Amino acid sequence: MNISFVTVHVPELDKTIAFYETVMGFTVTKRFKAGPQVEIVFMDDGRGGQLEFITGTGHTVEAKGLSIGFTVPDIEATLAHLKQHGVTVVYGPATMPSGVKLLNAKDPNGLELGFVQYPK
Repeated sequence: MNISFVTVHVPELDKTIAFYETVMGFTVTKRFKAGPQVEIVFMDDGRGGQLEFITGTGHTVEAKGLSIGFTVPDIEATLAHLKQHGVTVVYGPATMPSGVKLLNAKDPNGLELGFVQYPK
């Protein structure tokens, strides 16, 4: 069994799409109406990871204790990229005793994004 995608309910779909395209490098693969007020978009990271964003259901992300993790080759370059785009950084970068480097930020919906650089 493989994870296919993660679903996040968001208040502003266009703002979310812009963030994930511009900052995170995702592309829209599908966008469609799922009801009178409901719209769904699937976005792909180009390496098999997909996120589904839904708006208009009356639900929004409640991100306490939830994050989406990304492996990155250079945590300092990631930090610079996030700062360049005005992204809120909430932790790090920090290096763990194992050599793993961690950085956490928030998307426009308040969803925590975790970035991990593994030692070479």
